[in-house]
Amino acid sequence: MKKREKLFIFDIGGVFVKLDPASRDRAISQARDNGLFPGYGDVPEAVFRDFRLGRSTEPEYVRTLADIFGVPSESVYEAEYAYVGEGYGEFIDFVRRLRQRHRVVCLSNNQAIHWRHINERLLGHGYFDQEYLSQEMGLEKPDHRIFQEVSRAEGCPEKDVFYVDDIEDNIIAARQVGWQHCILHHDPVATAAMLEALAADQPLN
Repeated sequence: MKKREKLFIFDIGGVFVKLDPASRDRAISQARDNGLFPGYGDVPEAVFRDFRLGRSTEPEYVRTLADIFGVPSESVYEAEYAYVGEGYGEFIDFVRRLRQRHRVVCLSNNQAIHWRHINERLLGHGYFDQEYLSQEMGLEKPDHRIFQEVSRAEGCPEKDVFYVDDIEDNIIAARQVGWQHCILHHDPVATAAMLEALAADQPLN
């Protein structure tokens, strides 16, 4: 097939990057004089969701967490960075090579602080041909509308879409909107082998 005829779509957290909520809580705990609580588990989900969907600004988000935890804004940033753990280097390199032959984009439930840190420390700016991010789209997985918006924007036939995500609900939603090749990610080596076979039009057993 011609170069870049296929479209490979990737989730970020859990696929390229290990997420580390324990380190995030530990960072907040170390910034406080009276122990761990309240921690991230005590924060209303709406605080995270609004930032993830672009409904609140970065300063608003950081200020809200600083007030809840009783720490300076700098400590919130340190905790947010701690949440973004190590990158899966070999898989990152594999997808970089894949992009030489095919169009590669990301579709991620993300937020501005994490995304900036991932770009600057792990992937590098311009790693993807296109970025589809919840904080910019105002939608998040597994809402069918976010998958449909990516399909509309990319204009790629569903049969030529190859999607990787580590959350089963997202895989189910993608299949329901017609994406035909969806991989539930567990292991970077296994996922890379499957993608290599798909890119080469080899049947998967």
